Amino acid sequence: MRARTETETMTLTFDTKAPAGDILIYEFGARIDPECAPAINEQITLARRMYNDIVAYIRDTVAEAHACVLAHAGPEAHALQAQIDALTERFKAAKAADDEPAMKDIAAQRRQAWSDLGTMLKSARKLAKADTAPIFARIGKRSTCGTYQIRCSAVTRGLGWATANAVLDAALQAFKKSFMRGQAPRFSVGAEKIQDTLSLQFTAAGGLNVADLLTGRNAELSIAPPPAGAGRRRYGEFRFRLGPAQAGIYATGTWQYHRPIPEGARIGLARLIRRRVGKDTKWALQLMVRTPEPVRIESGHRAPLAAVHFGWAADLDGRRIAAIADSADPGNARILRLPAGVEDGLRRSAEAQAERDSLRDSIIERVKALDLGAADETLHAEHAALKRLPAQHIAIRRLHRLCHLLREADRLPDWLAQWRLADRALWQRSAHTARRARNARRSYYRETAIDLARRYDTIVIEPLDLAEAAIKVDEVTGEKTDFTRRARAGRVVAALYEFESAIRWAGVKTQSAVLDLVAPTVSLCAHCGSQSVQPDEADYQTLHCADCGAATDRKLNGAAMAWQIAAEEREEAVTEYWLHHAAAQRERAAEQAEKKRKLAQGRADARARADAAKSCAEAPPA
Repeated sequence: MRARTETETMTLTFDTKAPAGDILIYEFGARIDPECAPAINEQITLARRMYNDIVAYIRDTVAEAHACVLAHAGPEAHALQAQIDALTERFKAAKAADDEPAMKDIAAQRRQAWSDLGTMLKSARKLAKADTAPIFARIGKRSTCGTYQIRCSAVTRGLGWATANAVLDAALQAFKKSFMRGQAPRFSVGAEKIQDTLSLQFTAAGGLNVADLLTGRNAELSIAPPPAGAGRRRYGEFRFRLGPAQAGIYATGTWQYHRPIPEGARIGLARLIRRRVGKDTKWALQLMVRTPEPVRIESGHRAPLAAVHFGWAADLDGRRIAAIADSADPGNARILRLPAGVEDGLRRSAEAQAERDSLRDSIIERVKALDLGAADETLHAEHAALKRLPAQHIAIRRLHRLCHLLREADRLPDWLAQWRLADRALWQRSAHTARRARNARRSYYRETAIDLARRYDTIVIEPLDLAEAAIKVDEVTGEKTDFTRRARAGRVVAALYEFESAIRWAGVKTQSAVLDLVAPTVSLCAHCGSQSVQPDEADYQTLHCADCGAATDRKLNGAAMAWQIAAEEREEAVTEYWLHHAAAQRERAAEQAEKKRKLAQGRADARARADAAKSCAEAPPA
């Protein structure tokens, strides 16, 4: 076992919000009756409009609060803010032109302006706190908040209350994340969305009993299983309420009951999901199921510890996604590779998309040169908007919208109609190929994670932080990051967050402790513990130790090093993990009991008020 130096930074922790394993998401494929489509589309439109209304309100509110702080800071702060805004626009232009020297120069000026403005605003925020606090109080879920009032207005216009709650939660979450980055939440663009969701919530008595769901005794959601029970290609009928109860509008259709819902389970939430896969529309029913007991997968004798070191480097044998070690020796560790078919499918999908882009570029000048004559204003406005944009900034979907308008006006030229058909075929091929590849990747990760959790009592992972890998240009320095375009693309292909999530969930199912390790695993030699480790100049995936002379694969070294570090503190960390887990279960049980008590008390109070009102109404006049 290696010796630990004083300069090393190492922490072995765990996720304090790990699930208990008693809440699962069941998804079933569905088909919608055609006559329901207009009502569903109306609900989706109302939900999108509500989200954008909330985002607009949040942006205006934050701008008002910022203006209040600037007012306390004085005119010099106003001038600096105007300077920063101008520099930001120049930076965007330089970034679009890929002008790195200009980006560096502008970023340096902006950094200094940020620093100066930050100094001014630090004291101004304290002075303005009494004024900004009530401004920010408008954002939230309380009845007095403007964001909640927008939610109420959407419900009044006919949006289902559970969907409205979900939209409000999504908008507030977007605000929270963007505010931490110093940015404003983005509006939802319908053309960019590939999934829309309508929701139903069942809050009474801990959720809807599955027996009531499957026998049609619930007025909001009725799911009739096929007579033969669950199985492949077995279909039943469903009815999903849209909008308020008094409207009496439902989405109906069939659903594929491919696996049974556990007896005694309760349904807390149901979703009707519309997904866009290329030019096709897919539907699904999702149920949030709370099982009577947490899900458990039996496992036999297990080894004490395995360490997983993530990565996404490509080599001749396939893309490496992780190394797994169950001992201190890197020679006994193994490399995990993404199945070749997954990357091949994603590559073919990208090639089809590139072909779509090339076809668009080849016709765009002819599209801009179209003579529309006496066409209506809508068609002229759409065409004028396209003419102002360079080819690479024109979404192909906008061209299809223009084709639709031209066809309605009987002005669609043959060459554009041929492009439309060719692009639709490529679109379908690209989308469906990518979907199959992503599904195969997800299945591989889940199977691998379950196998790992069955074999080891404790799994140590190094948590991923891939945000930096997604950045092409550092907004602070104006310099390009060390990650090449190929490295950024590899990160998307590997989708290692999905693998990490699969490992965490597998640990819940098998009662394996999943611990997080933050340590310099690739900067230390797993053979001798030396810090004199350097990557090979010709092969970055090989590490050389100047002290012991070992040449070790980067990922194998990282996994073995992680195992060595974790092994020293494993017993103490695992004990703490299960103590926290037990305490969290007790806390959840207490919260559920208190929630049921309050619901019961609320119903009793409502009955008492109703009885009192009835008695007053029946009492003879004095």
